[in-house]
Amino acid sequence: MLVNLGYYHPVPESYHDNFITPGADIMRFLIGLDDTDNPGTSSTGVLARQLGEHLEEKGFGKLESITRHQLIQSPLVPCTTRNSAICLTFEGDPNRRSELEMAVRSFIMREYAPGANAGFAMASWAQVSAEVFTWARLAKTRVLNRLDALRTARAAGIAIAGLTGSGEGAIGALAALGLRFRGEDGRFLWLPNLEILSGIYTYTELMDLVPFDSIETLKGKSPRPTVKINVGEWVRPILREGRCVLLVEEEHKEKAYDWYTLDMDKVRELTD
Repeated sequence: MLVNLGYYHPVPESYHDNFITPGADIMRFLIGLDDTDNPGTSSTGVLARQLGEHLEEKGFGKLESITRHQLIQSPLVPCTTRNSAICLTFEGDPNRRSELEMAVRSFIMREYAPGANAGFAMASWAQVSAEVFTWARLAKTRVLNRLDALRTARAAGIAIAGLTGSGEGAIGALAALGLRFRGEDGRFLWLPNLEILSGIYTYTELMDLVPFDSIETLKGKSPRPTVKINVGEWVRPILREGRCVLLVEEEHKEKAYDWYTLDMDKVRELTD
């Protein structure tokens, strides 16, 4: 996975056919999204995947990852089941930034859940200030104000808007953006090839197939390259120290594999 703390880097050869002009620079964007989905409608995570696909299809760049971030759960915050927000990490041409922002806005306005209070925030990696991610951390424990979200974002030059309803979705959108930047919160909903994982792989096969930064236990121990790991049917790496980490445990009884990934309940306990 790209862990680029700079703002620009050369376009890799794989981009040349479908995305950005060869030789151009690309910028790492963070796109926060919260549409406070309603019962019977698609979740914010589904909307985020659709948005990433849409932006790629329109030639704006390449989707790197999608992460989910849990915010405070309170009766004062309208949501369907859990008050979570989503952040897309997207690589695009800095010269098309305004076009990218308008494409995001238009897509949300067209696809948001009926009756939802949809909002978004968009920033380059360099724009996320200490004030932004400090404010984002507060969203995990406090009910925050939409106007404070707007002021915090605009002070850093971050594009933000509550697009529908009360516009309260801007709060979650900015919080997701800040938490993703900080790199110590949430779990990955999407990475290249993540959704096709099922069954047993060697450590090396998994690292070649999906851009994990590491596969390790909660204590930091990693399997040997040739050992077999059962990933099951639900694979959700977490964001830890700015890295994409797939958490595993050793298997002491099963002969078909040596390690297995943490189950859904344990991952949710760590990231909710």
